[in-house]
Amino acid sequence: MSNCIAQSHKGTKKRINIEFLCGLVSLCVKNIFSYKQVIFLVGMLLLGSSVPAATYELLSGEVKITLETDVEKVSPSEDLILKLVVDAPASLKVVLPDLRSRFSGFSLAEFFPQESLTANERTRQSYQWRLVPEPVAPKYRLAPFAVEVLDQRVAPPRRQTFVTKTVRFPGEGVRPVVTGDPEVTLKPEWIPPTAKTVTIWVLVAILGLLLLAALVYGLLQISRRVKEYKMSPIERAWAELQRLLSRNLPGKGLYKDFYVELTMVVRRYIERTHGIHAPEQTTQEFLLAAAKHPLFKREVLAQLQTFLESADLVKFAGQEATLAMAEDATQKAKRYIEDDSRQMATPSSASPAATAKN
Repeated sequence: MSNCIAQSHKGTKKRINIEFLCGLVSLCVKNIFSYKQVIFLVGMLLLGSSVPAATYELLSGEVKITLETDVEKVSPSEDLILKLVVDAPASLKVVLPDLRSRFSGFSLAEFFPQESLTANERTRQSYQWRLVPEPVAPKYRLAPFAVEVLDQRVAPPRRQTFVTKTVRFPGEGVRPVVTGDPEVTLKPEWIPPTAKTVTIWVLVAILGLLLLAALVYGLLQISRRVKEYKMSPIERAWAELQRLLSRNLPGKGLYKDFYVELTMVVRRYIERTHGIHAPEQTTQEFLLAAAKHPLFKREVLAQLQTFLESADLVKFAGQEATLAMAEDATQKAKRYIEDDSRQMATPSSASPAATAKN
């Protein structure tokens, strides 16, 4: 009996009638009920004191069979506690078949038999099941079953058989189709970056800016070189000279760098106009090669020699230069380029090497 009480449905609120218990105790004292009957009645009270959610009548008449459930609708998410009560005269013996095979839509059925109670010439027998609904069951029901009744008032006992009604337990209805879509609307949540992440972003941004600046600078240099390549030798010489003067190397005290760049402007101009590889030659090598060239007159060679040798003193001999010396060297370079370009412009002095470009 204690085991049967322990299997009662969880969460069901029990309501015990104190006056009824006191009445049972007084009947026991008066020897009307035995102690065993009182204990059984208390157990029945504990199990059956909850109000059923739904009641079904399977058989009516002299023998009554009712079915009680703890919920109105069957849900796959919770078990179903079912109680079957047989109420018949004490002279009739009611025999029920094994009902576990008669349930449909339940994957498990546990049976808890209870002792019968006889009072006022009637016998009350209760049976209890715990049923586990199947999630995809098309229906939940208790199929009809045969009830055998033995009438012990006559000899020999008369046997009768009755068939109960079909009980259909209502379900929750059609469940929504599972599509796999999220059941909630997902919203992005901003998480502030850590200090390490911010530092990495800053470094990446700086690196990206540096790469962009280098790319722009490279493109500008390529564009300038392409533009200068299309110029005539005199136009390229003037462009290189203006770029050198814009750097203001003498004003920064970089006289050696200034003289190197200034002489290279003149040497590249000579290479483009006369075909002498002046940039790769020393001053003496260049003067020897120029002396053999028909367009270099003696006074022009003397002018170039003075210009190049004075520059070599600053570049290689460590001679101190001044702003006045740098300005004088610049004027000499300009004068030579202007005079030579005018000479190259006359038809009598033109030569195949005059149009050469580096």
